[in-house]
Amino acid sequence: MLTDLIALIGTMKFEHPWLEDDFIEESQRIAHTDPGKKHHHVPRMYIQRWNVDGKVQPVQVDAQQAHQPQSPKEVAHQKNFYSLPAVDGTMDLPLKWIETHLGRIESECAHHLDALAAWGAGVVSDTALKRDLSIFLGLQVTRTVSNRQRTLVLVKGPDRAKRLFLKKANPQWSSAQIEESMNRRQDDPKHEALDLMISDVRNVVADALYQREWAVYRTESPLVTGDDPVVFLAGSPLPRSTSVGAMGSAVVLYSVGPHCLLAMLRPGLQHKGPYKLDTAETLSINTEIVAAATKTVFERPGDDIAVNIVVPTRAVVAELDDMQVHNLGDTEALQYLLQAATPHTRWTVDESAAPSWPVPRWYAG
Repeated sequence: MLTDLIALIGTMKFEHPWLEDDFIEESQRIAHTDPGKKHHHVPRMYIQRWNVDGKVQPVQVDAQQAHQPQSPKEVAHQKNFYSLPAVDGTMDLPLKWIETHLGRIESECAHHLDALAAWGAGVVSDTALKRDLSIFLGLQVTRTVSNRQRTLVLVKGPDRAKRLFLKKANPQWSSAQIEESMNRRQDDPKHEALDLMISDVRNVVADALYQREWAVYRTESPLVTGDDPVVFLAGSPLPRSTSVGAMGSAVVLYSVGPHCLLAMLRPGLQHKGPYKLDTAETLSINTEIVAAATKTVFERPGDDIAVNIVVPTRAVVAELDDMQVHNLGDTEALQYLLQAATPHTRWTVDESAAPSWPVPRWYAG
C-alpha cells in the first residue's frame, strides 16, 4: 500500500505559475532589502474577514479563555517566522523572501475569497479560481506553526529511519541514490523545513485539493476560524484516530467568512443539498474547527462561540533525546518518525467521547 501511495504522489506535481522558479526568483528580488518583521502564519487579510470595527476575538482553546479583541495584524504572527538564519546572527537577505512570496499570492486570493463569498451557495465550477485557491489553501496547510513543528521532527529525525523510509518509498533506488538524497539537505533545519513547505504544496497538497468537489455552504449561525484554518475530516466510517490528510480525508473544510463555508469532498463523493447548514450542523463544524486548532481560534467580537465549545486539551508528543533515539531499532525509529510527524486527534485518551462526524450526507457515496 505504501508503494502504491508513493507512486500516486509521484504523478501529482501541480503545475502553476506561483510554484515555478521564475515567480519564486521574482519574490526573492522584491524581498532583497526587506527588514525582519512580524510574519503571519495565518494571513492577516484572511483573519480580518472576522473583524468588527477593526478587531477580531482570539480565544485560547485549551484554556477556554477569550482575550481582549485585537487588530488582525496583532494576532497569528511570530517574529521572523520565515527568516533565515537565526535572528541573532547575520541576516542573509535573499533568505527572507517567503513572506513576500506568500503576500503576493495572498493579494490575488483575497479577491478569490470575495468571489466565493459572493458565489451564493452550491458547487464551485470556476476551475481557474479552484487552481489558484488550491495553491493558497495548500500553503495554509503547510505554513502553520503546527506543521512547522511536525516538519522539523522529520528534518531532524534519525538518519537510519529516513534511509529506511527512502528505501521503502523507492525500492528501485540503489544505495548510492539513497545516500545522494540523504546528502541533499540544507545546513539549517529551518531552511529545509521552509523548502518542504513549498514542495509539499507543489507535489501533494495542491493537486489533492484541486481534484476534490468544491461547494460553498451558507450557515444559519456564525462560523469561527483558527490557527490551523484548513480542517481535514477523515469521515465515516473511519475512526477519529485515523489521519489521512489532503489525499484521503472525506472532507476538507475552510471557513471563508462568518457565514460562508467551503467544503471540499474527496473524489467519489458528491455534494447533496441543501447548501445551507442549520444551527446544529454549524455547531458541529465549529467544534471541528476548534478541535483542529493548535492554540487559538478567531471569531467576531460578541459571537461568543469558541469559549462555549469544550474539547480535550491537545496531547503533547514526547520528544526523544539523542540517546533514546540511538537505542531505537530501525523499525521503531521509523515508527517514531511517522508518529511524531502526523497530526493527532484531541480525543486520544477516549475516542468514544468524540462527536460523530458532522453533516452525514457528505460521506454517502
